[in-house]
Amino acid sequence: MPEETPPKELPSFDVPSIEAMSAYLPQFRFEKLAACGGMGAVYKAYQESLDRRVAVKILPPEFGAEKEFTDRFKVEARAMAKLNHTNIVGVYDFGITGGGHLYLVMEWIEGRSLHDLIHKGSLSLRKATNLAMQLCEALTFAHEHQIIHRDIKPGNIMVNDADHVKVADFGLARPNTGEAEEENPFGTPDYAAPEICGGSVVDHRVDIFAVGVVLYEMLTGTVPGNPRRSVTEFAKIPARWDEIINKATHPDPEKRYQDAGEFRAHINMAMKQAAEAEAPAVVEKRKPAPAAKAAAPLTQQQQLMLVVAVVAVVVVGLLGLIFWPSSRSGTSSGVGAEATPEEIHEVMEKLEQNAAVQAKAKDRLEAARRAEIVAAELAKLKAAPSIKAFKEAAAR
Repeated sequence: MPEETPPKELPSFDVPSIEAMSAYLPQFRFEKLAACGGMGAVYKAYQESLDRRVAVKILPPEFGAEKEFTDRFKVEARAMAKLNHTNIVGVYDFGITGGGHLYLVMEWIEGRSLHDLIHKGSLSLRKATNLAMQLCEALTFAHEHQIIHRDIKPGNIMVNDADHVKVADFGLARPNTGEAEEENPFGTPDYAAPEICGGSVVDHRVDIFAVGVVLYEMLTGTVPGNPRRSVTEFAKIPARWDEIINKATHPDPEKRYQDAGEFRAHINMAMKQAAEAEAPAVVEKRKPAPAAKAAAPLTQQQQLMLVVAVVAVVVVGLLGLIFWPSSRSGTSSGVGAEATPEEIHEVMEKLEQNAAVQAKAKDRLEAARRAEIVAAELAKLKAAPSIKAFKEAAAR
């Protein structure tokens, strides 16, 4: 909600009490006066018909007495009600009270104003730039709908506990007509672009100027002076931020960022560059994936046992063919048939062949064993000192 009244500043009009507001707008149950200042007051209220908390902002009665201003206020309120964005406070309704106060019914935001965050604490560079980028996103959306705010300042920017920005007080906003301003009844001088006071054409770039001032204030804790001091005098941050702020707040609108999206992109780029400069150049060394373990070679004894087992299986199979009863064509089922001499002779030949295979396998295993023994002895000889080495050692 709008910025609270500083201790030494009093509102420019008689602020109605809670009871008076309840009488003016009985559809709301007013709970407290949330904030007030020269441009109006804001109340926290409960809307029973829709079961929600709302903020009701009223303007001084003199504005409601001017027909031209009242007509323009209605046009702007309708335009604001169409702005549905996550970073913009929603406008629900508007009208004029029985006391002659123009009022807006807005979304109630639980949180603190950016003004409080700046002056009652300190903002890190990361948090300040994050808030500034969200502010740029809100204004990009508004400008795309031909709406300029014209009074961007920390008091009109709400921030909740999750650091989510909500831009409020669009009651001073107006359509972007491209016409020159004949007077400057609105805005805050510290954040106002030069063209607002100079009678020049006012467009969306006045909001970009104001965001540049807000960013400077978030980084330094104060608005820019004349001459402007570098942000590096207030905090240990790169001078790059001076370049960004100087471009955003250039007196010539043509030399500023031409839209809020461009401003946001430069903030984001500077933050990425700062993060890369601060991060140590660490290259993660990945361990190579463990190689699959090769199957351990079979020992000579295991190889011999395998061959014997295979031969045994073959022999058992052949014997089964000879002596196991089988059903043959032309014989009754279940009647055993004796093996013929030819079949027995055939089986015996196969057994002899298997015996020969077994003998050959045994010979090969024995040869392999002898080869391993010879290789081991050669390795020992290679590792042993030579005669020449013995002689050299003796000579020393």
